Formats: sequence, C-alpha cells, structure tokens
Amino acid sequence: MVRKTVLIDDDIVQQLNLLAKKEDRDFSSSIRYVLRIGLIAIQNPELTAEEIKDILEAKAEFETGMVEELSLESL
Repeated sequence: MVRKTVLIDDDIVQQLNLLAKKEDRDFSSSIRYVLRIGLIAIQNPELTAEEIKDILEAKAEFETGMVEELSLESL
C-alpha cells in the first residue's frame, strides 16, 4: 500500500466521516471504498453506484464461500 498526501474539501471530508460511521469503517477504508466505486463507475458508465456496490458485495460473498455458482443441473 502506498501513502500519499492529498487535499480534500471540508464538505467531502464530512461526507466521508459520515460514511465511515454508517458503514463501520475507518476514514482510510472509506476513502478506498469510495474511490474503488468511483473508478469502476467511470469505467462502466451504464451502471449505477448501487449496482456497483451490489456487484462488489456479491463478489466478496462468492470469494468467501458464502454463495456458489448456480448449477443448471440442480434446477
């Protein structure tokens, strides 16, 4: 992980602090989360932020073994 110093407007800092509290994250994790969603949104303008969050959550659940791929044979 790389450490950088950045300037952020006070209103954005307040919004990030609120997000951190709502999602039980620290400030740095909130910044990484928001940036990740923002970068994905730029690369995929047809998706909403909510759709991106859902995809990231589903990916995390799959990677941790909480869900598995649907088998056509099991239908």
